[in-house]
Amino acid sequence: MDRLPSSSEPASASLRDAFRDRRGEMPREKLALLGPQALSDAELLAIFLRCGRPGVNVLQLAGRILDLYEGDLRRLSMESPGELEKIPGVGPVHGAELVAMFEFARRAVLRPRETRPRLDTARAVARYLAGRTALETVEKFFVLPLDRKMRLCGRVQTGRLAVSTGTADSTAVHPRDVFREAVRSDACGVVVAHNHPSGDCRPSAQDLRLTYALAEAGSVLRIPLVDHVIIGAFPPGADLSDPSAAPAFHSMRDSGDVDFK
Repeated sequence: MDRLPSSSEPASASLRDAFRDRRGEMPREKLALLGPQALSDAELLAIFLRCGRPGVNVLQLAGRILDLYEGDLRRLSMESPGELEKIPGVGPVHGAELVAMFEFARRAVLRPRETRPRLDTARAVARYLAGRTALETVEKFFVLPLDRKMRLCGRVQTGRLAVSTGTADSTAVHPRDVFREAVRSDACGVVVAHNHPSGDCRPSAQDLRLTYALAEAGSVLRIPLVDHVIIGAFPPGADLSDPSAAPAFHSMRDSGDVDFK
């Protein structure tokens, strides 16, 4: 990662000095007066950082951090604490705080509003798993055991929905991994899903082969495979606070890619 450029500004250039005659324009005061929507990305970041470093006030520091990531908040939000703390003026404490802040915001927006929603459509599945896949850089494979009402079985531990983690473009899973969870949960049916970090939801040849195998296994066990959903990315500019918002997705059942018996 590139380092912040050195500054020739005097050490007395604190934020209060810079805004001595314009207190209403300081980030916290501006937030109180006008609300969070009125603040720029740099001003919001400055509130979390709280302080700058010698010669650079906190608003300048926030602006320089954003410049390092070319203003891409998604890239910044995916950064690790170790990388953030290398930025002069951030350090380990602020690095951990920023990572925690981004994770909290992600959960607040993307966490399902119900713990056991009806997963009777591919869109509902994509929306339910969006919080677990939105920032993933590798593929994860999820098993959703369902009851007769197409809700997650009561015995399911939501922290164990992902049964396999792979690479940026593939993941390995065996039918026993899928149906072990379904049998354990006394499921009436099962939906499986995985993400494509590239955002392209089109199934690969491996995806098709796996779906055929799972459909066959479900038929033998009499726990039908309901669908296999591939999850991509949210469309640019999507309103993530909208409860109907969902990432791009591909349903193997709806598309007719596989004959679900």
